[in-house]
Formats: sequence, C-alpha cells, structure tokens
Amino acid sequence: MRKGLFPWLGGAGLAACAVFIALTAHRSATNYSGYLLVGLMLFYPLLDPHWKPPASPRAPRHIAAWTALLLAGFALLAWKPDYLEPGVSTFLTAALPEEWFFRAYFMSSLGTGVSANVIASVLFSLLHGLTRGWVIAPLVFLPSLFYGWLYQRTRDLPLLVLTHMLSNIVFMVFVTGTFNRWLAAQ
Repeated sequence: MRKGLFPWLGGAGLAACAVFIALTAHRSATNYSGYLLVGLMLFYPLLDPHWKPPASPRAPRHIAAWTALLLAGFALLAWKPDYLEPGVSTFLTAALPEEWFFRAYFMSSLGTGVSANVIASVLFSLLHGLTRGWVIAPLVFLPSLFYGWLYQRTRDLPLLVLTHMLSNIVFMVFVTGTFNRWLAAQ
C-alpha cells in the first residue's frame, strides 16, 4: 500500500463510522457506536507503517503553555463544577482522539501546507456534521483551521489537545449555558 493511500483509507473509515452512527443513533437509548469512532481515531494511525507518532516538545515555553492551559481549565471547572464530567469527557472522547487523528496523523500525512490543513478541516467538519448535526459542521470548521495552523507552527500535540479541550469547555460553559438560559427565559 502506498504511503499516501493509508491516511485516506482512515478518513474514509471514519466517515463510514460517522454515517453508521448517524443512521443508528435514533434506534437505541444507549448508543455505543461513538466509541467505535473514538477507537478508530486513536488506533488507526498506529497501523500505518509509514507514520511515526510525534515527539512532544520539551522546551520551557511549551511546558509553560501546557501549565497555563491546564490551570485555566481547572479554574473554569472549579468555578462551574457541574461541567467537570463533560470536561473530562471532552478531553477523552473529543480533544485527544480528534487531534491525534486529524492533526498529528491525517494532516501531517498530507503535508505541511494550507491545503493539508483545509482538507483535514473539511473532513473534521464532515464528521461533526454526521455525528452531531449539520448546524455544528460549519461551527467547527474555523476552529479546526486554527488547530491545524497551530499544529503546523508548533508540532506540539499536548498543546493542541489542551487548547481543543479548553475551547470545548469554554463553549460548554459560556455559549451553551448562555443559550440554554436564553431558551429558558423565552
């Protein structure tokens, strides 16, 4: 199998899983098919014989950035403890597997330019549309471009995962919370 084909097969596999999730989500109150998607994102890159997991930077500025992001996340969750469980969940089922697959593996396999970032972001948005609804798809496209740009500049996967996690927590606490309060007032 050619080096360039393996990432595309992974993307196609994720899309197929997302379609399966979209088609079966209404059939069961407990739908575990999302775990299949997370598992595929985490383990598929390890099957690619041409890919090497990224090394974590050890520079003090990277460690300082990780620490700042962790402290910000802990502060938000201490302030709004009701979001602790969704915060941990967003780390384990969204930020970590998505950044591992979409940026560290898929985008990096495509190259280092803008086109690799755009292609990875389109796939990222497509999967969110299939699994979370089509209103979400365009909302995640711009953050995905930012995550891709950040990864291409820093090659710092922990920074990216923590940034993604914190942005999801901020979205849950402020945007979703504000929207829910607005709906309740109507």
